[in-house]
Amino acid sequence: MKKIDKLKQDYESACNDYLHEFCIKQSMKNGGWVGGDIGRIAICSCFFFSMQDIVWDINSKQKVGLIINWYHNCLDNVEKSVNYYSYTHGLKLDDFK
Repeated sequence: MKKIDKLKQDYESACNDYLHEFCIKQSMKNGGWVGGDIGRIAICSCFFFSMQDIVWDINSKQKVGLIINWYHNCLDNVEKSVNYYSYTHGLKLDDFK
């Protein structure tokens, strides 16, 4: 196996493992990757999450459900939003009013 093929295989495996663990943690159905594009946007039950947010949620051991609160907060305030990383560090939309 060529080195680049091995890297691709390892990356895709890691992405799928993160998604699997995230869905178990959040009690969500793993719907896979949007368009089959592994490592970009995942479908988890009726939600869409970026790989970046999934990795941050798992690695930083965020509380179960916090990402759902953030997600709904973003949907309720479409004019402005806070990224998940900042949200987990205490930044809220009210800080911009």
